[in-house]
Amino acid sequence: MLVLGINTIGDVCEAALIADGAILNVRSEPMTQGHDARLAPLVELLMQDAGRPLADLDRIAVIVGPGSFTGLRVGVAFARGLALALDRPAVGVSSLEALAPAPVIGRGRILAVLPAKRRPPELSWWAQQVVEGRGIADPVEADAAMLAAMAEGMDVVLGDGLDTVAFAIPVRTALPSGVSAALLAARLSADDLPLPTPIYARAPDAKPMARP
Repeated sequence: MLVLGINTIGDVCEAALIADGAILNVRSEPMTQGHDARLAPLVELLMQDAGRPLADLDRIAVIVGPGSFTGLRVGVAFARGLALALDRPAVGVSSLEALAPAPVIGRGRILAVLPAKRRPPELSWWAQQVVEGRGIADPVEADAAMLAAMAEGMDVVLGDGLDTVAFAIPVRTALPSGVSAALLAARLSADDLPLPTPIYARAPDAKPMARP
């Protein structure tokens, strides 16, 4: 199975190609904006390097958040458009499901965590309990006390920005990747493919203008 993985939710524009569970090729460029201009060319280069046409793809995996509002919308829109053009399924993978590095994906009980609010004193994190590679509930925004409670019964904490939180279980640093997204999408059965729907996990900060 040939799966394209797309990651645009952070300070990176990344595309990965997985063939039968093995990493075939990865293209990644650091960036904080401009994902819309670089994603399509990056995917084109990825496929050219691998010597495979887009028509060979079986699935398109895309990280759907939580994360950068603009970045995740770019990735989701691209994945949906490509899936429609190729008549292939697009698969949504949360940022937290995509944290697990390839050697441990699909194994054990993981508390996946990423920074949300980074400025003290209102520090918070995106968190999701992941079992056998799948989130068992939707991602939530959590404070340190909530993280400690969510870690109960888990085997390991995977994520970033956890220097200020104490856990009773091992902590490993990890970031979302297109590789992990593609590996997870390749494992799923055809009747269990999550839709590529953006996950914001927080109400928008902008509010409608009040009428005078």
